[in-house]
Amino acid sequence: MNEPDAKLAKEGANYLFRRFRKGDKTAFEKLFKKFYPRLHDFAFKVVRNREIAEDIVQDIFIRLWEKKENIKPVNIEGFIFKVLKNQCISYLRNIKIIDNINLNLNNLAHIEELYRKDFLRDEPYVLFEKELQLEIDSIINKLPDRCKEVFIMSRLNGLKNREIAYKLGINIKNVERHISKALTIFKTHFHDRILL
Repeated sequence: MNEPDAKLAKEGANYLFRRFRKGDKTAFEKLFKKFYPRLHDFAFKVVRNREIAEDIVQDIFIRLWEKKENIKPVNIEGFIFKVLKNQCISYLRNIKIIDNINLNLNNLAHIEELYRKDFLRDEPYVLFEKELQLEIDSIINKLPDRCKEVFIMSRLNGLKNREIAYKLGINIKNVERHISKALTIFKTHFHDRILL
């Protein structure tokens, strides 16, 4: 077994991903073949049309190739499956606008349930979610104290700006500034992550 084959056997998708980011078309094709069946099956369960599911998956891979130098996910498998879920939801939202289909929270909950059953049952996907959550927690913990307090009350506890201002005895403009500062820090941290 030559060195690239040995690395592939040992490291799998992440090794292929590193090769693909350097422009290796063979690695890209192998990634496509490795993930396509499962991605297509999931997309079909959501959009209920095989051709549209195929288009969604192919579009994801075209965009991955076009933006390969900018992608820096924690785990390529979890990343691709997360992008697929988001693309399926975007498709359904567009259809809702065009065909006036009722896309409500129950539809989105169903998609999330499918996603979790199909992709998060395996260790790589659970690991991806855990790593991402640890990264988010780390950023929150590095925020200045008041900024952190406001951000948690707003984004994690779901309080409105007026409620936060009242509870902390500060004005709404200060609440807005703290939230804006926190979001800027998150945006800066994740600026090099791909958004398909």
